[in-house]
This record gives sequence, structure tokens and C-alpha cells, in this order.
Amino acid sequence: MDKPEQIRQGLRKLAAEVGPLNTILVQVVSVDEDAKTCVVIDDDIKYYDVRLRPVLNGNECITIYPKVDTWVLIIKIEDDAAYQVISVDEADKITMVVDDMEVELSEGISIKRGADTLKQILTLIVQATQDIMVLYGNNPDYVKLTQALTKINNVFK
Repeated sequence: MDKPEQIRQGLRKLAAEVGPLNTILVQVVSVDEDAKTCVVIDDDIKYYDVRLRPVLNGNECITIYPKVDTWVLIIKIEDDAAYQVISVDEADKITMVVDDMEVELSEGISIKRGADTLKQILTLIVQATQDIMVLYGNNPDYVKLTQALTKINNVFK
């Protein structure tokens, strides 16, 4: 091995030993849902504006919002000084957007396209069924329809 190659390998080894870690296990201090970033801490070092998505260009796709005071794994983004959350211990909320369709999981599930939500649709169907009066035969089971509305409100937000 020639001298320039030895120097290059020595510099790579030194950079790996004293350079910043590629991944770091840190604790979440705060989350900014609007900016899609969070503040995390590792021992006494705080990392600000840690991204929840690799690119902050307005496109959302899938975003995981970690709970405050839980652990996350962050990774350095290429040669930039920025970091991104790549794994969370506990999620507070998960959103997924595809075109004009949005799914959100938090304390309930929300599925919507534009202004229409799945909860609204299911509620309208149950309410319409409750108003049916049958002259010959059996009327709808109002107890079950009321239970269905309660379950819809428990699952969907």
C-alpha cells in the first residue's frame, strides 16, 4: 500500500472514531406537528429541529409523531447536519396521505377524502336505518343500531 492510500485510510479511521455517530438513541423533549420536527436529548446534548420525515417539502405521505418523554432512534441525513427520526418507542399519532386521501391513527382512526369522513358515512347509514318503519315484517333492531353508533364513535374520531 502506497503512502497516499495509507493516509486516506488513516483519515477514514480517525473520522469514524471522532466524527458524529450515524445513529443515536435519544429521548423526545417536544414535538412540533406543524413543522414536522421534534427536539430530542442525548445525555446533556439537545438536538433541535430533528425531522420526522426525510424531506420537509410539504408532501406528507407517512409521518410518525413520537410521544414526548419516549425513546427514538435518529439518523444523520447524508452529509447534512440534520437528523431524522427513523424509529419510535411509542407513537402519539401516525398520519398517511395519498393524493386527497388521509388516514390518521391517534386516539381513534380518521379516514377521509376531502371533507368526507368514513365516520360520517357510517353514522349516516346507521341513522338512516334507524328511521326505517316496516309495515309487514320486522323493524330494524334499534338496540343493535344504537350499539353500532356507540362503537363507531369509539373507533373513529
